[in-house]
Amino acid sequence: MLSEAPTLAKMVQDAEQRAATMRQEAQTLADKVKAEGYRQADSLVAKAGDNALAQLAAKPAAEKMKKQADDKSASIIRAANERADSVVAAARRQAESVPAAKP
Repeated sequence: MLSEAPTLAKMVQDAEQRAATMRQEAQTLADKVKAEGYRQADSLVAKAGDNALAQLAAKPAAEKMKKQADDKSASIIRAANERADSVVAAARRQAESVPAAKP
């Protein structure tokens, strides 16, 4: 039973590493989503050119697009954090449920 302690600690450590990877991948995806949303918003404003009426319509729409990109980005990160926390918590629960070795 004594050999299980390092295995259990390793299991939790592996879960924490998986969680960190999940968070990093989510951050990368969120950054891409946000950059693309901002690019599309900026493109919309650029297409309006010097036309004042088109600019009047494009600017609020672009701001809305940027807010949606921000919200989607935050949502991706939030969901990944929840999944990562769940993975670590499950590993800890599993490690805690194994009875300790008796001397």
